[in-house]
Amino acid sequence: MLGTGSAEEFIDDAEHHNQWWSDGTSPELSEATDLIPRSDFHRVLKTTNAHYTDGVESLVYAIHGQTGIGKTTLLHQLVAALLNTTNFPHQNTDLELTSAIEPRQILYIPLEDSLYQLERAGDDIKRLNQVIDYFQTHVAPRQGQKFILLDDVQALDLNEDQKAELLDLVDENTYVFLTGIVESQVDLSTTESADTVEEFELWPILPMKFIDTVQIGAGLGVDFDDEFRTRLEQYQSSDLDGPSPIKTIRTGLSRRDSETRLDTAVEALSELCFDIFGADDRDNLHDAARAYLRTGGTLHQTDNPSIRNELSKSHFLLFLYKELAKYRSIQQPENLHRLSSIAATNAGEELQYTDLSDQIGVDRRTVDNYLDVLDEGIAVTESQDYSLRRYRRTRLYLRNPRHLVLLSQRQEHHGFEGYEQQDTLNHEFEYKLARTVAFDHAKRLAYTVGAYDVEYTETESGLIDYILHRNGDVLPFILSYHPHTGNAETIAEDFDPGSGQHTESDSEDLRDLDYQAPYRFIITDSLPKEVREDESLVIEKDEISICYLPFWLFLLIC
Repeated sequence: MLGTGSAEEFIDDAEHHNQWWSDGTSPELSEATDLIPRSDFHRVLKTTNAHYTDGVESLVYAIHGQTGIGKTTLLHQLVAALLNTTNFPHQNTDLELTSAIEPRQILYIPLEDSLYQLERAGDDIKRLNQVIDYFQTHVAPRQGQKFILLDDVQALDLNEDQKAELLDLVDENTYVFLTGIVESQVDLSTTESADTVEEFELWPILPMKFIDTVQIGAGLGVDFDDEFRTRLEQYQSSDLDGPSPIKTIRTGLSRRDSETRLDTAVEALSELCFDIFGADDRDNLHDAARAYLRTGGTLHQTDNPSIRNELSKSHFLLFLYKELAKYRSIQQPENLHRLSSIAATNAGEELQYTDLSDQIGVDRRTVDNYLDVLDEGIAVTESQDYSLRRYRRTRLYLRNPRHLVLLSQRQEHHGFEGYEQQDTLNHEFEYKLARTVAFDHAKRLAYTVGAYDVEYTETESGLIDYILHRNGDVLPFILSYHPHTGNAETIAEDFDPGSGQHTESDSEDLRDLDYQAPYRFIITDSLPKEVREDESLVIEKDEISICYLPFWLFLLIC
């Protein structure tokens, strides 16, 4: 009979992957400590520490993201930060959890590397149960918190019953961290055994946004010193000493408490741009935003551009053809690739669903299924028409700008193959990248301010690229980026917020909303002379308040 291994062999494999039980560290941890962590790491560590200090005994922290996005690195860095036997130079020393955990309190299992997926259905959980039981009874001390990290949980292909069985494996005083490719694979909070766990956390890992890339300070070709990056961290957090204008702006844009908060946010935008940032800061951030379009917000362990591109493309195609196709039982995964390439070629242009069906060679329902799974994988996201109830057309955006480069034709992305600024000028493709990056950041801003989604609408004068709204509060953004600068102010004046049509969540009935857009925002790579001279981002046009946002500033606040 074909077999993959006995319980003893799986336990031996676990000991191999948890070398710190005997040595206090491992080659994987040593490699992870050399890498600058993403903001996601700090978020996971700080949130876990908050639960730990609050006395939470059981926690499930679910993390999801694409192949190659950095999930495994995050887990290794988390282990290094927790262990009292390693020196992790990038951690917050004021957190109670850091450098406080004995090596034998931590179990890490890379489920794909350990061949659990080769076990018969049901036997994989049985093997995992045996390994966890061995850890709890023979490795971990009787007292103290235990940390179990399960990497690539999609290898188990869990149904709801198996998710409940997985939770049953975990006793009290245990924190479990799961990684997978999509939310539904790692979210255990809806299982029958969920009431046995005190707290659940769910976190997606996306390509690094602009402000995180600036704070890491690598790959943008701009010299941001430690003092500037510290200030930038302070500007986002009210927990640190000093002003926090970015926090003020994000809170004001949400308009959760009062109408005046939006005015406060706009005032803070001008203050941040002209008073807090000096001329050199603005120039550096402008250059960094253009460089960000090239880097794609991804950290690499090599400086070779061709190797970076091969890794990025290979990871993305592996994600499409293997992970997403398996997850949704897609019989023709090449169609996921084709739709991603269509998104790259059109880069936010309006597309008819009938044209997509014809080009792919499948019906509308199948196209919708493909787009749903691409959205779940945070690979390609749709933007729908703000003024339509039934959607006949869409705009597709890749969420990683590097994928836009790699899936475009050579003659289109010429000059953007490398990660460094080149002499070749390609303004048209830079605009496509800027449009894609701005959409991705608008999606993040929508999450922050509690907006339903990021939509678009056509006016008689042109396009409102990104519309955020919540309960009738509307934030419209027009992208005016060279060479497509056009008549942005006229578009802003023509926009009618009352054209929005949004249905109840559980029916086709329209919601009774009073749509209001006190400000219209123009995202630009070149501020008008009037704005620069007055040092105010707001101008009034026929009783319409227009707020100009430098491209870098928009990315910074998202």
